[in-house]
Amino acid sequence: MSEDEIILTHILQCRAIDLHINKPELTIAQQKKFYSYRKRRQAGEPLQYILGTCNFMGLELSVNPSVLIPRPETEQLVDAALKHFKGGWALDLGTGSGNIAIALAKFVPHAKVMSVDISKDALKVAHANARHHRVKSRIKFIKKDILKSDVSNNFKFDLIISNPPYIPTQHMKTLPRDVQKEPAAALDGGRDGLDFCRVIIKYTPCLLRKGACLMMEFGDGQAEAINKLVREQKEFSSIEILQDLAGRDRIIKAIL
Repeated sequence: MSEDEIILTHILQCRAIDLHINKPELTIAQQKKFYSYRKRRQAGEPLQYILGTCNFMGLELSVNPSVLIPRPETEQLVDAALKHFKGGWALDLGTGSGNIAIALAKFVPHAKVMSVDISKDALKVAHANARHHRVKSRIKFIKKDILKSDVSNNFKFDLIISNPPYIPTQHMKTLPRDVQKEPAAALDGGRDGLDFCRVIIKYTPCLLRKGACLMMEFGDGQAEAINKLVREQKEFSSIEILQDLAGRDRIIKAIL
């Protein structure tokens, strides 16, 4: 569908095919809304923020400028995790809209998820999405700074999963205009883009059960550095780099 068609189906609450078969006419109020949405889009605002929703693995989620818009690459991250994670406790680092945690809870009936984010506004969105999909009772949301958190090994997880900020700081201003409308804290990974990845990889062995798995998304050109960071931990029995649909290295899978 074109963006105009997506906007129209949202305003009319109809299917895309209805636009062509039934050819509904917009009321004056609907016309004003349509042109308002188009104007905001032309100004660079992400379409998902304008509509207030996005689709992630078939789940409709509320989104706003306090959360990163879930990408197809992160769907692949969750898809890969589901092949290993069949139940128990998962730790979702940088939960944002709650997309990863909610997908795990929906598709793994016996899963429980601890979801961490530094942003209270993002956690409000994640709470609302979890309630909407009726999985809030199996997700524990925690406000915490991943970079500054103390790590306790008293509790062990069956999966640690994250789509952390991984854009190098110097590249932030070169991002597409609509991406620059998304929260910088969810994108900026520091000088080389690996600040969050380093911390997650460093503490993962303390937090995983034996045989459990780390699944983490990373950026273009970072595979070699990520692979090296994981291998330096020495505790992992299996390390694998997975590609996205475009054939680019995108996900690290490391089993303890």
